[in-house]
Amino acid sequence: MRKLIVCAVAFAASLAPARAEGNVSDVERAWTGELPSAFRSGAAVPALETTGPRAQLVAGDWSRFARVFARLERGERVRLAVVGGSITQGAGASSRANQWASRFAEGWRRAFPKATVDLVNAGIGATGSDIGAFRLARDVLAKAPDVVVVEFSVNDAPGEARAASYEGVLRQLLKDPRGIAVLALGMVGQAGNSAQAWHGKVAAHYEVPYVSYRDALYYPYVKEGAVKWTDISPDTIHPNDDGHAYAAALLNWTVSRRYAAWRTAGRPSPALPPLAAPLYGTRYDQGRFALMQDAKILENRGFFPLRDACWGVGLACTNANGRLVFEVEGATVALLYRCGNKPYNWGKIAVTIDGARVVDGLDCFRDQWWWYTPSLFLCQSRPGRHVVEVETKAEKNAASAGYGCHLTGLLVSEE
Repeated sequence: MRKLIVCAVAFAASLAPARAEGNVSDVERAWTGELPSAFRSGAAVPALETTGPRAQLVAGDWSRFARVFARLERGERVRLAVVGGSITQGAGASSRANQWASRFAEGWRRAFPKATVDLVNAGIGATGSDIGAFRLARDVLAKAPDVVVVEFSVNDAPGEARAASYEGVLRQLLKDPRGIAVLALGMVGQAGNSAQAWHGKVAAHYEVPYVSYRDALYYPYVKEGAVKWTDISPDTIHPNDDGHAYAAALLNWTVSRRYAAWRTAGRPSPALPPLAAPLYGTRYDQGRFALMQDAKILENRGFFPLRDACWGVGLACTNANGRLVFEVEGATVALLYRCGNKPYNWGKIAVTIDGARVVDGLDCFRDQWWWYTPSLFLCQSRPGRHVVEVETKAEKNAASAGYGCHLTGLLVSEE
């Protein structure tokens, strides 16, 4: 896919470093930070002066950042938030400090030591934008961020379905009356897997700047063998410390150049652009995550409260023939359930909505060290009150030592 470049304001017109006023280069240097000269294999670390421009999939409209830049210069509080999957949550990094989100925020603190820069990390492993659009209100918007970086490029499957949910995430952020500044990050798996082509199309439509780790580092360096995949990742998906550092450096290299251009342009305060018309619809424009306890429980046989670190208190059952019936109101309703083998070996479930069977024998057991919470959509675009029945089956995966399930929450939309 050829690069999509959108420039909408004067100070966004060029990525060339601005030197006209003061010692802006010192701010840029502090913001970006230092990268090592070589990876562990001995391969040279590509210079940001080369990869930074390559990373600009969508140049975008930076007018929303003007307010943020001004607050940084005044030494005020600025809150950054990041939302995405396990890469954003920090998987692959040796410590929280080495996660790309933490390194991203630390660059802002180095550049503006008199400002207070907060970070909200709303990454949850094995979640895509289809879940992200529903949890955005709780995990991001409720935290009142000034800047949000969106990353779902590896967990989202390419195609219109996830492009629509990704659009919903961007639209919710851009519609917020506080004028949130939005930035997109595109990561990549070892096989080159990424939803970047679809996400980039959506980002370009809304003029959201999109920084591509994939285009900067994977192509051509990894593909052509100049850099080994193991230089930047410990597995097939997640960055290692060097990969996290490089992603953060690309973001901060980009932002620091936009700051320099804004400063050189005389620190303009442009009006926020109007929200573009929907590209794939408005189905994900509003949604919420609801705890199981928020639903109206009509019948409970064998389910008990169980806390999850990411989702809060859900409802679990560890025996066969358990039954939970509840009522929920909304047009779109999805059930989040846990897959894995901890803290219990899970079994199989049957789920019904309004008398119609959705699944029968859905297997919640996975014999692996990691767990995840997929979504099971029960209805879409059907406004009203719905009765949902969940039953734990007497049958189970042969590898599982137990029965039952863990329901971690509900995704609900009124539209």
